[in-house]
Amino acid sequence: MLFRFLAALRARTDATLVALLGPLSLCLPLWAHPAPLCPAPQGRSVLQLQPAGDGQAQACDLQALERLPALDITTALPPTLGMAGTHRWTGVPLRHLVEQLGGGERSRIVLMALNDYAVVIPWSDLLRYNPVLAYRRDGQRMGIRDKGPLILIYPFDAHPALQQGQDYVNRTIWQVHAVSIR
Repeated sequence: MLFRFLAALRARTDATLVALLGPLSLCLPLWAHPAPLCPAPQGRSVLQLQPAGDGQAQACDLQALERLPALDITTALPPTLGMAGTHRWTGVPLRHLVEQLGGGERSRIVLMALNDYAVVIPWSDLLRYNPVLAYRRDGQRMGIRDKGPLILIYPFDAHPALQQGQDYVNRTIWQVHAVSIR
């Protein structure tokens, strides 16, 4: 396909432009394989990322996650989640992780907890509510006893529809240790 384009371009433009574009086409396969989202963990791995397709799984430590774009959500969680009060949650927008792993609207986004509880998060949630995979609550890292080190947080206070029914309570998964894009 690229060579057909170059041939058509050669017929319509001068040879100098084609001479410049030809060698650049050799670099295209390098662009098709993005760098890992998280560099090799320096500390204890807290999250396993499985990209879409046949991509190589990646392990992330908290330091790597903290270097990714962050978002704060200040919200109270539904009482059934057992974390009373309004808290400021800081973490990586799940949409950012999914997109960086090659996911999109046709992807199946699966989050797995340490106890093997799993949830499927619809792409529409990422667009409508922009939940975060939080690694801090009120500025502090969360231990396993505090439902950490990672918990998926929806902005419940900003969207009353999230408080209707059990769906979003069930999707607020804590002790997340894996994100898979299928």
